[in-house]
Amino acid sequence: LVAMVGDGVNDSVAMAQADVGVALGAGADVALETADLVLLRNDLAAVATAIHLSRATYNRIILNYVWALGYNLIAVPAAAGVFYPWTHMALPPAAAGFCMALSSLSVLLSSLALRLYRPPSLSPAPKRPLEMVRIDAAKGREKAAGSIRDGNIGGSVPK
Repeated sequence: LVAMVGDGVNDSVAMAQADVGVALGAGADVALETADLVLLRNDLAAVATAIHLSRATYNRIILNYVWALGYNLIAVPAAAGVFYPWTHMALPPAAAGFCMALSSLSVLLSSLALRLYRPPSLSPAPKRPLEMVRIDAAKGREKAAGSIRDGNIGGSVPK
């Protein structure tokens, strides 16, 4: 899968050729026409949010399919009377119709749960100097052997 993100000034052809073309909102009109997805903000973090939201939506669709399939695998045979020889109970047609309406209602409510979606936090990781650590075998403690920031990489460590 190839996705191309651009503003359309010089990359609209690449956007058209990609599997998914993403145009930024402040881009050229040709980008807005050729893109599969148009982001309203001129912010690359919105691309990550769009991918995260699309995954959440896809997962919700799969959940709805599984729920409806499982529900119908039980409710349709019950409405047809398949379980009557064992339970000696018949499901009236009105009750079967009500169960099917409940199935649709459950899928609808599950889909509405996407309104509770919150975008992921895209804050950068805290920057720490890369440190080299040596274990003092005699005392079982770590000793800093130096860091890139102070320029003492692999420097002498007191024993």
